[in-house]
Amino acid sequence: MRRINSDFRTSFISEEGQKLSNRDYFGYVEMDDFACYVLADSLDGETRSNSAQFVVESLIRSFSEGPTLRKRKLRQYILTAHKELKKIRGGMHLKASVIMAVTDYRKMRYCYVGNSRLYLLRNARFLIQTKDQSLTRNLLDEEKIPLDQAAAHEERNNLYSYLGGREKPKTVASRKIRLEDGDIMELMSRGIWENCQDAELLEASKDAKEPAEILNQVEDRILGRQEGHAIDNYTLAVTFIDKVYRSPKKKVSLRQVLMIAIPVVILVGGVGAALYIRHRNTVDRREGLERSMESGETYFRYDNYEKAAQEYQTALDLAEELDMDSEAEEADQYLKLAEQIRLADQAMGEEEYQKAQELFLTARELSREAGNVGKQYIDDRLEETKDYMEVYDLIELGMAKEENGNLEGASEAYREARDLAASIYFSSGKEEAMSRQAQVEEKLDEEAAQAEEKAAEELADQTVQQELENQQKINDQKSAIDLENQGNELLAQGQYESAVTYYRTAKSIYDRLELLDMADSLDEKIAAAQAGQAAAAAGQPAPGAG
Repeated sequence: MRRINSDFRTSFISEEGQKLSNRDYFGYVEMDDFACYVLADSLDGETRSNSAQFVVESLIRSFSEGPTLRKRKLRQYILTAHKELKKIRGGMHLKASVIMAVTDYRKMRYCYVGNSRLYLLRNARFLIQTKDQSLTRNLLDEEKIPLDQAAAHEERNNLYSYLGGREKPKTVASRKIRLEDGDIMELMSRGIWENCQDAELLEASKDAKEPAEILNQVEDRILGRQEGHAIDNYTLAVTFIDKVYRSPKKKVSLRQVLMIAIPVVILVGGVGAALYIRHRNTVDRREGLERSMESGETYFRYDNYEKAAQEYQTALDLAEELDMDSEAEEADQYLKLAEQIRLADQAMGEEEYQKAQELFLTARELSREAGNVGKQYIDDRLEETKDYMEVYDLIELGMAKEENGNLEGASEAYREARDLAASIYFSSGKEEAMSRQAQVEEKLDEEAAQAEEKAAEELADQTVQQELENQQKINDQKSAIDLENQGNELLAQGQYESAVTYYRTAKSIYDRLELLDMADSLDEKIAAAQAGQAAAAAGQPAPGAG
């Protein structure tokens, strides 16, 4: 019952500043033998959920169920809060900075991730000041920037470790610190230290009799700066340690100690050895579990999903042996994701792109449930499968057009498939498209050659036909002239009827040959023959006869 024999007084302020809502959060629990104080600062822009509150409640819950000052357990509590934060769904990406201080009312230990701070004051000076996990802190340690510029430096919130990110947080855990009467512990978010210098905090804490006096002075200083500065959420928790717990002292003789201790040592020695071996084995398996989880996460980060699956399978087996349900569930979740990605990659390698697309879509759902681990790789592979399938869709379109006799359309489809495959470095698709295009182009060349040959043959046939027609015209014209000459001879012999017949036959040939002048010249001869025929019938001399 150390609590009732000590005196710890805690007060805090937590305000939104000039923001629309306050997304800092502070909470604490004081039990009979242990106490825990936790302050968190939301680093994301989500309005639907307060990541700081989620982290604080997770840590206080874990500590209440297993109060301890052990460094390993405290780190495990923070890692649990980190994993739970990552698992929150709904498209949110929650991130937070956190500082946690725990005590058994005699000693304390603090752990933190990010840039929420703890100051421990003793005798009006800072005994402890935590160091932010930020680029600004690194520059300060390397003496590249002066201390008085750190609170306003542009990289002060550029953190290399925080809760809710893809990387495992790098938790800083202190040694055990012996507390003394009169110590003052202060937990604060960035809204405090950005707007209130260390000297001002120290001045506000000097001669204060109540935590509220420090809170009021610090808040007055912050509010006095709000006209010229943008004030973020600010939270400050102050604990006065007026009295630490001291064990009641009772003198015990050496004889009494030995009489009790010797039998106990003998009895405990054997049991202790067995328990130690069992404990060591459990510790080894826990460490192996943690190493496998870390290795799996590393392989995930480098997109080596085969190795990741092996590590998470090992972690799952160890977690089940240790009856660690939460760790087993987490390892199984990551194992399923890694296996799904491996199956999808295998389908890609076998050029089963439709199957690969379906597998990657399932993997994307599993990734979303696991905090979007591997999401970028999955999205990239989905884009590849889409492009590969489009290449084959174009090839199939070309094949359909080729089958329907549209060789030019087929060639264009194959060309598009070839160009797309080349742009995405899809060598097998490019080779197939090029091969099919070459075959179609060869067919087009054959058809063009055949068409050219046919045209030449038709032209030759036309030339021969034209020559035949010309020769026929010459022959017909010669025949018409012969008929006309025979008609002349018959007219001269007075055989008028026969002359008319020959003239008319010659005239029809001239008309057909479109020799109109020659045809017209026969009209007079026909008329003369007819006149001679009429005169002979009347017994008169023929015209022009004498």
